[in-house]
Amino acid sequence: MLKSENRIKKRKEFGYIYKHGLGVYSPNLVIMYTDNKYARVRIGLSVSKKVGKAYARNKVKRVLRSIMRLNIDKIKKGKNYIVVARPSVLELNYAELETELLQLFDKIQ
Repeated sequence: MLKSENRIKKRKEFGYIYKHGLGVYSPNLVIMYTDNKYARVRIGLSVSKKVGKAYARNKVKRVLRSIMRLNIDKIKKGKNYIVVARPSVLELNYAELETELLQLFDKIQ
């Protein structure tokens, strides 16, 4: 689980990032991001019903949280991120998903 200080939970914050943020895209994931006034990384997850039933969405969120928790030091500080999973994300295994997510974060750098 990500630390509370590294999570975005409020609808208002998600809306701000979607409206004012920039994005990087891949076939399975999208990362929207903006600058923040803190010297830390803040991350939110968005997995829509298009991805699948609740058990599938929850599994995707657990895997993404785990990847980000283990690699949070590789992510650029001072930004808010929203990771959006596309339906094709279910076809990836852990290693493929980790590689794709870290490549997207590298594009932002």
